[in-house]
Amino acid sequence: MAPTLASIMESTRTSLDQLIAQSDWISTITHSPDIAALLHSNNLPSPLQCVNLNASMKNLEDIGRQLQTALDLVGNAAASLEAQMSRVRSLQHHYNVMLFPIRRVPAEMVMEILCHTWMAVDDPDGAHIAGFNIFTVAEGPWYLGQVCRLWRDVVSTLCPELWATMTIEVPHSGHLCRDDVAMLETVLERAGEHPLDFLFRHCTVSPAEVFSIMQQCFDVMTAHSARRRRVELIVHPSFLPRLSVIHGKVDLLTDVYLKCWRMTGRPSDHITAFEIAPKLRHLYLRNLHPDIRIHFPTANLVSFYDERLFGGNRRVLEYVDIVKSSLNLLSFSYHDYAYVPLPPGSQPAHPRAISQSMQTLSVSLALFMQSVELPVLREVVLTAAYDKDRNQDTNYLPRDAIVSLSQLICRSHCSLIRLSIVDTFIVDSDLVEVLGLTPGLEEFAIHFNQWDRVYDPGMGLLVASLGETALVDGSVQYCLVPSLQSLVVTLEEVDGTHVSFLDASFLHMITSRHGSGALIKLNLGIRGDNWTYELGSEDEEDLKKLGETGLTLNFAKYDFGG
Repeated sequence: MAPTLASIMESTRTSLDQLIAQSDWISTITHSPDIAALLHSNNLPSPLQCVNLNASMKNLEDIGRQLQTALDLVGNAAASLEAQMSRVRSLQHHYNVMLFPIRRVPAEMVMEILCHTWMAVDDPDGAHIAGFNIFTVAEGPWYLGQVCRLWRDVVSTLCPELWATMTIEVPHSGHLCRDDVAMLETVLERAGEHPLDFLFRHCTVSPAEVFSIMQQCFDVMTAHSARRRRVELIVHPSFLPRLSVIHGKVDLLTDVYLKCWRMTGRPSDHITAFEIAPKLRHLYLRNLHPDIRIHFPTANLVSFYDERLFGGNRRVLEYVDIVKSSLNLLSFSYHDYAYVPLPPGSQPAHPRAISQSMQTLSVSLALFMQSVELPVLREVVLTAAYDKDRNQDTNYLPRDAIVSLSQLICRSHCSLIRLSIVDTFIVDSDLVEVLGLTPGLEEFAIHFNQWDRVYDPGMGLLVASLGETALVDGSVQYCLVPSLQSLVVTLEEVDGTHVSFLDASFLHMITSRHGSGALIKLNLGIRGDNWTYELGSEDEEDLKKLGETGLTLNFAKYDFGG
């Protein structure tokens, strides 16, 4: 009968014990007294001692060789056993993998797990729609499919929604090849009939071959226009004419975000791709030529955003018609990069458009505000468009903009909750009068991208008015916006000037409103070169201490020249 591993181990243990016992005597070796004395002195050994030492040295060399032979034998055996142990562990891992409970989970359950654990991708450039980049196999369902065969089969055949939200963009490597078009076609095939949400971005100068491949990908997506649900296009102007082929083929389309790399189009240009889109709810347009016309339905429109270069008043009546015909419109925004003053004799639309649904308005044109009534308006942003990336000068809205806002509030009898004023001339009590019409205001922000001391008097009057109180029914109340919870004041490019309104009165107003329990948030930011203000170091410390008593405080000041 062949020996068992246990019997071999027992025999080996006996042999090892015998081997160790044979060398146990070595631990008993000691030096004789005369040799020990020599070891602790610099005396020369005697001739007899030299003979004995040489004899002992030879014996130790023989013993050392015997021990090294034993060590080599044991070491080789240990190395061999370690290799075998590694192999055993590898086999154990393989068997554990094959016995892992996930293999017994039905494919349908794996599908549910993968679909529910998928998380949307945040686009670092602020795009509205973001999914996995179809050209990057280390992202999204491409990556999940590399885990195991089961996941690959499930992701490829049972999870169309994982493939249906995508980004089509040249990867950071800047390299594309012909096979990348096939990758897009594979993604669309695996998305099945699921509605498509995608970002198509190609807005940089690229080699001709890359540009051609991106055009092919764009054409592939137009061939699937009937499946489009949410679409964001950030493209070179040359892509726009290719949209014409989807006219009447976008019945599922709900969201459109269209941005051009640069202003484009001719006055005669019309974009009719979205003219027949019965489910369209959100339309976002940016950097289109001011005279280009976009045709779209308004029956279900919920939000509209249009930002054009130098569009001016020429499209006001068109926008008023959008407000009038969009019965479900909640948010409307039209921005221009330059304010166009009202031509002499300009008249608002008559009759004015009345929207019983619009709650949010972001606008710069006085003529538009004069042409509408918005009874349920809750939020207003008054601003001209401003893009820091363009390195452009700030275009301030003149006084008639804020006066028109005041008239709009009076005419509409609306009650604002949020108000943001950006780059607008503040003259005398104009802003105070607007706030006086909005007693229920909870959030107020004022922002200057290029501060000028000409705004100081108006801001000083605002601070003084915000600090005024009156006795109402036996209790002290603030005369202006008593319900104000959040205040934001931002001054950019404060260069070589003194800011007067940020003084002890400002600090007292903030402290008092916070102490009353109303004001719970303050953002105060000043940035520029060689500027000063009335607040001293002790005032700054007092302001910062409010953060210890419950005020959410963001106080940031930068003087790059000081």
